[in-house]
Amino acid sequence: MLPYDQENIVAIATPPGIGALAVVRLSGKNLKPLFKKFTHKKPKDRFALFTKLYHPKKNHLLDEVVVTFFKSPGSFTGEDIIEISCHGGTAVKNSIVQAAIDGGARLAQPGEFSYRSFLNGKMDLIQAEAISAIISSKASRSTEMGLYHLEGMVSKILGEIKSNILDVLSIIENELNFSEEEIGLTSYSTIRSMLEGVQSQINQIVESSVIGKKIFSGIRIIILGRPNTGKSSLFNAILGHDRAITSPIAGTTRDTVEAWFELEGVPVCLIDTAGVWESKKQLDNLGVEKTISELNRADLGLLVDDENPSALIKTDLMKRYQHHYILVKSKSDLAHCPSTNEDDILYTSSKENTGINRLLTSISTYILNNINLTDHAQGFMITQRQRGLLEESSLCLNEAIDQLNRGIETDIVASTLNGFVVAIKDVVGEIPNKEIVQNIFSNFCVGK
Repeated sequence: MLPYDQENIVAIATPPGIGALAVVRLSGKNLKPLFKKFTHKKPKDRFALFTKLYHPKKNHLLDEVVVTFFKSPGSFTGEDIIEISCHGGTAVKNSIVQAAIDGGARLAQPGEFSYRSFLNGKMDLIQAEAISAIISSKASRSTEMGLYHLEGMVSKILGEIKSNILDVLSIIENELNFSEEEIGLTSYSTIRSMLEGVQSQINQIVESSVIGKKIFSGIRIIILGRPNTGKSSLFNAILGHDRAITSPIAGTTRDTVEAWFELEGVPVCLIDTAGVWESKKQLDNLGVEKTISELNRADLGLLVDDENPSALIKTDLMKRYQHHYILVKSKSDLAHCPSTNEDDILYTSSKENTGINRLLTSISTYILNNINLTDHAQGFMITQRQRGLLEESSLCLNEAIDQLNRGIETDIVASTLNGFVVAIKDVVGEIPNKEIVQNIFSNFCVGK
């Protein structure tokens, strides 16, 4: 496990490099004495103080800063916190960190601030993983989803589900203490109906997590076609800037090139690939192999050709591809291209930037049709750990319902349902697995 010895910890909470501002963060059991040494003033809770910052031992000036004190337990970690907004030069922020160390703090490990918050009951594991998701989010929809988790709404839903099962357990266990003559026993059908209601909720969450994964990790769009048909030019035109090298010489792109952009609030990874063709050159063939590998991972394909994109559908390569695709006729500014569009083919000219908006609209339509964005926040699980535990809990429910159908004694059913409760508790970290907790927080950045 990460250490938790209530020592004062310090870290730079902003990204590496030079900027206008940087934030140095401290957390500990009692930071009031250190605050006074830093500022020569008494701390006020949640008050942003513009002040000179002094070395706590040598008393020389470090910087002019804005420093905020958060008194425990009303802070992110549940401990005293000092946040120092200083000038963003490397030497300045490093000197403040060193001064904090000289004043008795130690460098924080990755994720240690959030870990202390978890240990002090300020967040559960779902909220902790939401913090990591928000930091790494590539688009607005995934940020909204992370914030929904961070607010504890998903934890509340799971808490209600767990409470419903505990109600069933209390009914079963209470009836085990009495004979049938003493009280009217709850029928198997009533218990089964209660379990089926919970099962429906769990299944809905698990199924929606597939959509949640798309919103968080994004969709992959591959550009596919023969060499020198304008794939890289189309790639650049969609992005709005030159990302891939273009040339009239066939085979310019021999490896895949990726770039991210946002569409409908969803992160989109656009992949430019090597032209699909037969060659005796090993380097060209390796490029085609990489294209095939990317094709297997793609959610959407753009089949690009300057003559007849429909012909690509009949190739052996496309027979492997079972997902949605859009036919794109490139270089439509050339004289040999017809001026009218066919219903199933989009005509584009990267040179004249025509047809690109229509292509983006077509991609947007695919996203809206395949990812339900209306209630995207509710119930989405954003990690494999959460999804796995919910699937495990669903199996426990299935087994309990099957046991009821076979008329097995309710004490056996109760034992199965206890497995469900344990799985739900594991999701939010009520029964934390040490290795899992360490893995979650150690993957955070330093200072968070």
